[in-house]
Order: sequence, then structure tokens, then C-alpha cells
Amino acid sequence: MKKLLSIIILILSACILCQAQTHLQGSQLQAAITKINNAAAGMKSMSCSFVQTKHIKLLNDKMVSKGTMNYKQTDKLRWEYTSPYKYLFIFNGSKVYVGNSSRKDVIDTKSNKVFKEVARIMMNTVTGKALSKKDDFSVSVVSTNSAWQVTLVPVKKDLKQMFSKVILVFNKANTMISEINIYEKNGDWSNIKLTGVTYNGAINEKLFAIP
Repeated sequence: MKKLLSIIILILSACILCQAQTHLQGSQLQAAITKINNAAAGMKSMSCSFVQTKHIKLLNDKMVSKGTMNYKQTDKLRWEYTSPYKYLFIFNGSKVYVGNSSRKDVIDTKSNKVFKEVARIMMNTVTGKALSKKDDFSVSVVSTNSAWQVTLVPVKKDLKQMFSKVILVFNKANTMISEINIYEKNGDWSNIKLTGVTYNGAINEKLFAIP
């Protein structure tokens, strides 16, 4: 009897899950993308904390790191790891800074196509603008009661070499990104959850200064 009840519960759960999730197509898909793009266009700045969990397939293990992120329209992004190690990325116009306590590098994206592409993709992913870059990704959207789950599959050869897909979660309440999942070609994947998010607040310009 207990086994039968367990099976019934699993079936009911699956039915509820199917009802809660809808794969958007046609006009519904375009409407969701338009809402997200409009919200991204109106976002002048964004600040938050994040928790990143990297799942390593080869070791059957995971690594958890924490940090903060700051964005300012249109081309300024600071992504800083604070625990368990310190590492800093700053994108400011055509300059990219990557550094920790032992090494610091400044790259001019005008002369480095790889970093230019990385900077562009990272910026577009954080803001949600990646959804409208049809030359970069094919886009599919699953709708739930509280969120849109957007799957981006790379189209370009160079992007395919970086990752197999990116899944973004947007909160329907404010149409802003709350979660990023990056799947690498080797089977590793990272989940990044954004917390304490504030939009269009004042951000000190010094945060984006290239050291």
C-alpha cells in the first residue's frame, strides 16, 4: 500500500509540474522576450551579491564561491569573487581587468577578439540582452507561475567552443534576471544565484576604474 501511495504521489507531482510549466511558442514566446528586453533597456544600473556553485563532472564534486556584482549602463561591469578566494573582473568600455593578489592583467578588447567576445556575452547575459542576439543564440522559453526559464544555445562556432548552453531565469514580478546556469562542453556546469538585487540605484564610478 505504501509503495502504491508513493507511485500515486509521484504521478500527481509530475502532472502538477507539467501544468506549471509551459513551453512558449509563436506570439507568446515573442511577448516574453519583448518584456525582458524592455526591462533590460530600462535598467540603468544593477547591484547584487551572488553565490556560484560549480559542478565538476570529472571529480563528481562541486565548488561554492561568493561575491558581488555591479553593472552600469551601457558597458561597465564589475564581477568580484570574495570567498573562498579573491578574484576580480572589470569590464569598462574597451578595457578588461582580470586580477588577484598574485597577478593582474589589463586587456584591450579592441585588439583581443576573444576577450571582446567574452565581455560582450557576459554583459548581454547579465542584462538579458542576449535574448535578442539571434546571430549568437537560438532561444527557447519555458514559463512557470513565477518565472521565465530561458535556454540559450550557441549558434556561432566560437561560442560553441566556450559552452554548450546557458539557462537564464527571470523573475516575472520585476522581469529581471535572478539565476544563471552555464553548461560547459566537458560536462561541468555552474549555477549562479543573484541575491539582494537592487536596480537603478546610485553606483560609485570608482568601482569600474581599471587599476
